[in-house]
Amino acid sequence: MITQEQLTAMEGCAAFTEQGQRLGQVEYVLVDDTTGRPEWARITDRASGLGGVFVPLRQADLQNGHLVLPYTVTLIEQAPCAALDCGSVLSVSEEAELYGHYGVRETRNEVHAQEQAGWAVMDRAQTIREGTTGREHAVSRLQQVRPGR
Repeated sequence: MITQEQLTAMEGCAAFTEQGQRLGQVEYVLVDDTTGRPEWARITDRASGLGGVFVPLRQADLQNGHLVLPYTVTLIEQAPCAALDCGSVLSVSEEAELYGHYGVRETRNEVHAQEQAGWAVMDRAQTIREGTTGREHAVSRLQQVRPGR
């Protein structure tokens, strides 16, 4: 899992699979707006035509200045939301779709070990869980962070 302290080291770093296949570079990171925890990275590679995909950071690692992801190239290339504008932030429904694609449990279904940090006690949790029906494309719990800035 990538920590807040590692965000600076991710600026423009190359991303690889665990098998050593190069995916591209980290364009930006999306962090949880309540916990500040890095959740998603947008990876782009103009040379290969990878226009930009979101990858979850929970099982990722920084090794020797590279982002290492536990997913295959095929799975990453087939990720939904790849065509989103680079200035976009994932909506709740887009994030849920991506979690399903990568087989990762949604944050709101987890209870963090830290006291007062679980989804159930987050200020916006009730609104997002109960009040977004039909509005999932307009609500986000993430904010964009360009590593190193």
